[in-house]
Amino acid sequence: MYPNIIFFLIDGLRADQFYGNNRTCKTPNIDSLIKSGIYCEQAVSSTDGTIISLNTIFNSNFQVGNAANYQKLVLNQNNLIDVLKKNGYHIYGIFPNLTPFNSLQQYFENEKNSFEWIEGNEPPETLSTGLAERITRVLESTEKQEPYFCYFHIFDLHPLREGKKSIGIEKFDDEEFGSSMYARTVSSIDHWLGNILKKIDLEKTLLVITSDHGERIPFENKSHLDFQPEFDSAVKAGRKYLPRSLHTVGGKFSGKVKNTIGRVKQSSTNVGLTPYQKRSRDPYFTLSLFDELIRVPLLFVGTSIKPRIITKQVRHVDIFPTIFELIDIPLDITISGKSLVSAANEISEEEEPNYLHTMPYQKSSPLDRVGIRTGKHKYFRASQDSKKNVNLYDLENDPYENNNIARSYKQLVVRLEKKMLGLEKDNLSKYKEEISDKEMQRITDELKRLGYINS
Repeated sequence: MYPNIIFFLIDGLRADQFYGNNRTCKTPNIDSLIKSGIYCEQAVSSTDGTIISLNTIFNSNFQVGNAANYQKLVLNQNNLIDVLKKNGYHIYGIFPNLTPFNSLQQYFENEKNSFEWIEGNEPPETLSTGLAERITRVLESTEKQEPYFCYFHIFDLHPLREGKKSIGIEKFDDEEFGSSMYARTVSSIDHWLGNILKKIDLEKTLLVITSDHGERIPFENKSHLDFQPEFDSAVKAGRKYLPRSLHTVGGKFSGKVKNTIGRVKQSSTNVGLTPYQKRSRDPYFTLSLFDELIRVPLLFVGTSIKPRIITKQVRHVDIFPTIFELIDIPLDITISGKSLVSAANEISEEEEPNYLHTMPYQKSSPLDRVGIRTGKHKYFRASQDSKKNVNLYDLENDPYENNNIARSYKQLVVRLEKKMLGLEKDNLSKYKEEISDKEMQRITDELKRLGYINS
């Protein structure tokens, strides 16, 4: 029988907070897993947002052309989940109750397969407020059939994008567990993963842990919100004395004033900081292809895996081809990804380039970026004009991407542009996203409540 597969996707988890010496979080359970598995220390997402990332992972194809603007997870016919089902796998999981995930939900055989995030009166569900227990119940269920594929999408880090703490973090909100709220949340995630891991038999299970994208960790714990003035008394007075019909207009005006003052104060405070440090204080939903937003952890543990660290660049599109080789199921569909291991379970030395595209706004934006990343260089530019906002970085000598060397290495820019266009040509999708007006409106409303779109 094929091994069971458990896939944890921890939304917004940076690679440098999962592994390495520059962390302040406490992750004994993750550390133990890394020692017994294949860890990819230079794993890279194709994007800074969730939906393109998931489409890239579950289809093992780069999102280019119109596909780069998809607003939901699109699982084409004969996708990788279908391949698992055809080989006898049963599909289970839990994910946030958001419209873009509906196509994945259709595969799940367990009924209670989502958790509330932005709807209803209950607080959002995190590992500490019940999600860990629900995951455990799925894993312990006697009704679950083997072999199975379980997908668990963890949203514990997402509140930080909204300027909030993850609920139930109190036990870990101390310097002992990290120098930032982000690091402390990672410590909490590790604790709950440890409890869940007690229910997993790694002798007959392939465990995969990754993330959809990285995240900003504000320098000195000061985000853009910390530079905005408080207008509480003025807002209360306005609501009291202005007609209700003017509340919305007044609120927008107040918001613009706060943002303007905040930008001025932040600009003054940022004097002397590196570009990396300045970027860390950008609003959380600012489009970006810098490594802090696209470097992710990627770990395979279990079955007969030989422990090792892969230092070469690997990509989201490589995850499922690697899974299929590890469980010994051949793939005969056209994909962009390649397995990271050979039939003899040895690491492939060949390194492949990674296509990059920022997450989509609903309308075309001058902030959109496209690019390509190798293990040595990263190149990106404005998606609508190849001559605008051209960026080139030497990742080996400038890992924090502080020095744009595009003007000094124009021939390299030309070569990487040509390679990027080749990836786009080779990965044009034959399928189109089907989305109704009603579904699009639901997605828009959800994105507004999550903070991705201004009201």
